[in-house]
Amino acid sequence: MIRYLEVSGTEYEMGFQLGQAFAAYLQSAALGMEETLAQGAIREKAERLEGKLKAQLPACLEEIYGRADGAKIPRSLALLLFFPEISKRADGCTTAVIQKENGKFLFCHNEDDEHYTTENVALVKYQYGDFWITGYTVATKLVGSSFAWNSAGMVFSSNYIYDTKIQLENISRYVAVRDVMNAKSLEEAVQKLREAKVASAFSLNILDLNENRAVNVEKDTEEIYLTPICGRYARANHFIAKTEDLPQPPVSSAFRCAKANELIAQVDRKTASISDLQSILMYETQDYNASIYMDAKKYPEKGVTVANFSYDGESGKIAVRDYLGGGVMEFEYR
Repeated sequence: MIRYLEVSGTEYEMGFQLGQAFAAYLQSAALGMEETLAQGAIREKAERLEGKLKAQLPACLEEIYGRADGAKIPRSLALLLFFPEISKRADGCTTAVIQKENGKFLFCHNEDDEHYTTENVALVKYQYGDFWITGYTVATKLVGSSFAWNSAGMVFSSNYIYDTKIQLENISRYVAVRDVMNAKSLEEAVQKLREAKVASAFSLNILDLNENRAVNVEKDTEEIYLTPICGRYARANHFIAKTEDLPQPPVSSAFRCAKANELIAQVDRKTASISDLQSILMYETQDYNASIYMDAKKYPEKGVTVANFSYDGESGKIAVRDYLGGGVMEFEYR
């Protein structure tokens, strides 16, 4: 069963508590970044990024500092761990959403990665007095980079986008999505994305339960491409709404997106249930590149499906299925 942690206090204090929880993994990961940081050009880039965070999103920087201090690793190395654009880290996932004919939303997301283990992930609740954020949190990521929900009635899932363009003078995608997790409305979330300048592209699926509206936002390094979700929607890890200056999508991402859209088109919006979306995201063949669900037992050296998240608008329940340790956690949510 996935670890469940609750943290509270200032951004630094919450980061410190998570640093302690992930200490062994962070210490090992930091050792692997020492040679990278020793390169003068990389060190200068990390310092510039630190300055950007201090000026633009100091709360996120304080959480990173807390993670470093809690794990007893140098802050300079922690900064590198939280900027995947420097280490060229990629993540995979697939999201499927249906708005039923009665207006209720069904929202389902597979999280895929080759680096996640039972030791470096947890479901974390960040408690800010009367406000909270709960999300799948990785030792070297900030909440929001996978899937999350908050007490204001906002549900999110994030999809990395494969792209050749990287702007290292901008903030990390991990930091950008962390800031959006504080949003209390769809408009606030979209505005945060509109204003951000990020180092690499990503996509954010946003459901606002107060307004009963959902959108997908593809975030390029500066521009956003917004797609309202009012019927059926599915995506993987390449641009869909943006259509110009695109690299060829990876085979796995192209397949997952096409197959998920093919299968979701067959679901009756009148009678749809969350199990329909979960079945789509469990689609598997003997070919890694022709599967939506990738089994860790079959592909130990590749990105595999590590967790599934679902929000069922009919029952008001959230379920998180852990494919690493096994088990399902359920939450009443509206």
